[in-house]
Amino acid sequence: MAGDILTRLSRGPVLFDGAMGSLLIAQDLRHGDAPELWNVENAVVIEGVHHAYFEVGADVVTTNTFGGTRLKLDAKGLGDRIEELNRAGAELAVAIRPEGKFVAGDIGPTGKVTGLPGAVSDEDLRDAFAEQARVLAAAGVDFIIIETMYDLGEALAAVSAAKDTGLPVIATMTFDEKPRGFFTLMGNRVEDCISALENAGASVVGANCTLAPDEMIKLLRTMRPTTSLPILIQPNAGQPSLVNGKAVYSAEPEDFAMEVRQLLEAGANAVGGCCGTTPEFIGQIASEVEDYLESR
Repeated sequence: MAGDILTRLSRGPVLFDGAMGSLLIAQDLRHGDAPELWNVENAVVIEGVHHAYFEVGADVVTTNTFGGTRLKLDAKGLGDRIEELNRAGAELAVAIRPEGKFVAGDIGPTGKVTGLPGAVSDEDLRDAFAEQARVLAAAGVDFIIIETMYDLGEALAAVSAAKDTGLPVIATMTFDEKPRGFFTLMGNRVEDCISALENAGASVVGANCTLAPDEMIKLLRTMRPTTSLPILIQPNAGQPSLVNGKAVYSAEPEDFAMEVRQLLEAGANAVGGCCGTTPEFIGQIASEVEDYLESR
């Protein structure tokens, strides 16, 4: 189905799913454990999350493989299981994908520092991303999504590696708002990120995580004039607070969805949720997307 997601984007807004990690934490994923291990040890739970997102109207679900590079899994003693865990994560979603819907093969940051003496080499970084992307592609995902990137160099390595699969590649960064505008943790400017990702061959660019919808609207207004590519925005469900040692997010689904609609009105081509969002949030957004289309 390579390219189909791009055709679908050309016809109107695409709705992505919401969080995976925060849902697993709510089901007692222990701090420090690899969520990817649930693809084989708690497969029914992972399949249930994907099914719930499809049921409420998501066009895309994202595989439970965010930390599935060898570099990330090695830190948890699971590096030798990279193929097993990524393949299982992809197959769980692909197996229940309805006709006309999509599965995104998820690749997140490695957590390794780049560009400094003793840091991971560019070659090792790209090899790690290429290895994961190959497994996801072979297991039947429709495209690769590279998300929550805070280091432009790492994001570019991931895009380059993922493009070798021949699948479309979506790349989203995570930004904080500073007095001088929006920057990644590593100090990369929004404009620089979008330009570099587009030049590297990403088919879709955007932002996810860290920011709530109202902050994402401001970010999008900076981002939209910099590119003609489709833009994906996935905000957090407000700002978290700790309750009994767990992060609790402040947004209510209906209010969140109305703000996400404003993202469409401001030029986003695809929307979804990040940390703290659930199928209830995505269901509310689906209603807003439908109303938005009817009002055009």
